[in-house]
Amino acid sequence: MRSPNKVARLLLAFVVGSTIFADYWEYSRAYHANPDWWMDVIRGTADAPQQYRIGVPWAADLLRRYGHMGLRHGLTLIDLVCAAGAVYLLFSVFEHSRVYRAAGETARWFGGAAFVFLVQFYFAWITWYQRPETLASAAVLAATLWLLTVKLPLPRVAATVVTSAAMLALAGVQGFIRPDIIFAAHLGILAMCFTRAGGGLSLARGVQAATSVAAVLVAGGIQYTLMHVVYPHAGYGTTRVFELRQNLTQPLGMAPFVLFLLPWGWLATTLARRRATADAPGMALLAGSAIYMVLWFVVGRIEEVRIFLPFAVALIPLTCACAMERFVSAPGAQEAQI
Repeated sequence: MRSPNKVARLLLAFVVGSTIFADYWEYSRAYHANPDWWMDVIRGTADAPQQYRIGVPWAADLLRRYGHMGLRHGLTLIDLVCAAGAVYLLFSVFEHSRVYRAAGETARWFGGAAFVFLVQFYFAWITWYQRPETLASAAVLAATLWLLTVKLPLPRVAATVVTSAAMLALAGVQGFIRPDIIFAAHLGILAMCFTRAGGGLSLARGVQAATSVAAVLVAGGIQYTLMHVVYPHAGYGTTRVFELRQNLTQPLGMAPFVLFLLPWGWLATTLARRRATADAPGMALLAGSAIYMVLWFVVGRIEEVRIFLPFAVALIPLTCACAMERFVSAPGAQEAQI
């Protein structure tokens, strides 16, 4: 039989392709319902907070003007690149995990199948309250996790400089897409730097802490500039800034929230009960996701689960590694023991 790696990569291509096909038709449906769709964001006249998430609409508008395509086509193309990039970077992170490297062939088949299932599970929610920043944010988080995990094949100083610079560049890009995501992610990474497990990151603990602080400042600075300098006129209109009361008093919103977060809840519970172990980069991102969940519950609508989708997708490698360790074999077990 072919290796699980090759089969999983092929199946992931099918998942990404089918997801983006459905994604395009949602964009197309919205465009035909309102041909001026998203142009208010590009012109700077939209309500907050959407007006501050200008990165992807700007890029799609550049493709529209210079690539001679419709805005919906540009948004779909960006989603395709981001979805494929996120999925394959995360699969590379999974392959670098301690559990996967120590597992036998059967366990790797199980892990690959779990990875494909979770990608399909989460991507099914992309068109629920569809927004163009969702997959772009997932790609930025995936790239950040990859940099946390993989040590670049360069001399030590050069690898440190390149990795730190790349993380800061990603934070800058995310500042124009949705800065709260990278803000929470780097807070989680920073917290990990102050634990014993922080030594398992690709950068030295002190360097990573400084990089994460700088990334938080970069993302926060971009958000402040967009709010108070570039678009000071943008108001929230009918959108509530704080949604905590509504989240607690409307139980129907709990249905998608609970369904979507079942894998995350299993992961957090499994690690809390020490039924599996986790590599440092995955734990750092899990900590960031917990911080972000609190923010989501306070200022976001919990039924809009695509808000949390970038973190959920980025945690797929850790979830699959824990599932392999929990259900198939202990790390380092021989194939005959499975």
